[in-house]
Amino acid sequence: MSNPATLAKTLSVPVAESAHFARNFIRLAVCELRFPTLFELVESERPPAAFSKALRKDYPTHDLIKDVNLNPGGFAQASAHAFRSKKARWTVTLRAAALTLETSDYDAFNELEDRLRAVLDAARATIDSDFFTRVGLRYINAVPFNLTDIKEWVNPGLVAPLGDQTFGDVDEHSQVVRGSTSVGGYSFRHGIANKMQGGGQDYMLDFDFYREDVPLSETVSTVRKLHDLEFSMFFWSLGPSAKAHLGPSTLKGPR
Repeated sequence: MSNPATLAKTLSVPVAESAHFARNFIRLAVCELRFPTLFELVESERPPAAFSKALRKDYPTHDLIKDVNLNPGGFAQASAHAFRSKKARWTVTLRAAALTLETSDYDAFNELEDRLRAVLDAARATIDSDFFTRVGLRYINAVPFNLTDIKEWVNPGLVAPLGDQTFGDVDEHSQVVRGSTSVGGYSFRHGIANKMQGGGQDYMLDFDFYREDVPLSETVSTVRKLHDLEFSMFFWSLGPSAKAHLGPSTLKGPR
């Protein structure tokens, strides 16, 4: 029988009920689904016909992307196919071993979930796999602040030395935290991203939650669980001014 004292502890932040706010800090939202490699897609300059046809109505623009990977033996080139929605608000990208859905104009999780279902239906025959090797959900948030009031915008537990001016006027400050959750694992990157005119800056909160070896039938429910965990950590990471900036929650659905 396992000794409870030897079991790895998982992420433990206060549970926050998902909500849809008037505003958000999201710069990029990405859902990535990795699957066993389809070698016929590695160098193909044409996307799978059935997949592109299924996406054509909602993602009418197609771009061929050439990914270059450098290694000690030289470099390797691989094709990727990006399908963009009208006004390029959403992008679906198919690579030889991954399918991604992303947006930089995020409104609510319900929309991401609905689009993910449609993309999965379109890709099911193409990827020819009954599981994903990794399902990940990533949100990159940019919270505006000044050093004089940073503890009002970001959880003081993350930025106390900055708020106390212990380090002075810093040009860079970052930390990476990796650990386990009740669903899988997570990576949390946070820190100062850039200086802006007027002395203000953005504090980046970059969350990447994932689960490995996910049955195809559990993909959407897994993404929702990852989202709920991410939202709780996101809300924990904010200070009172940032929470006030989000505005009132509406009944439109989860963030």
